Amino acid sequence: MRAYSLTTGLMVGACMTLALPQLTLAQAAPAAAPEAAAAPRSGSNVTELFRTKLPDMPGKQLVVVSLRFAPGNSPKGRPHQHPGSVYVYVTKGEARLGIEGQPPKVVPTGQSFFEPIGAVHNVSESASPTEAAEGIAVMIVPDGAPLATPVPAEHAGH
Repeated sequence: MRAYSLTTGLMVGACMTLALPQLTLAQAAPAAAPEAAAAPRSGSNVTELFRTKLPDMPGKQLVVVSLRFAPGNSPKGRPHQHPGSVYVYVTKGEARLGIEGQPPKVVPTGQSFFEPIGAVHNVSESASPTEAAEGIAVMIVPDGAPLATPVPAEHAGH
């Protein structure tokens, strides 16, 4: 196992070290659940990489997605909510992320951001005006729920 130091984001603001096994997604997916080995599902900036039921949390799934944050001068996405907690880890560039009621935060490569259940996610873009940023999100999602639900435009925080 390799230890990774992760700084939690907006809501928690603390440092923690996690011991994570060095597995590729292909190694982990078949052992986790049959649905986890399915082909990734893509959206405009989101690609689902992994999904499995959580035996210790009946009715919930763990979903992992890759994220591409468009440059800051790109058209803005709609504010939305997720049906469960979301942990975002930035893997390339700097992302500007924000939830309603708090100022947006610039999250550099190697840092993270947390969205609690029910938060309105109203800022999601690269901090660069010309370069995209990338990340991975780990989500806890109720069975059958969409990964995100749009909310009215008055929640926009751009």
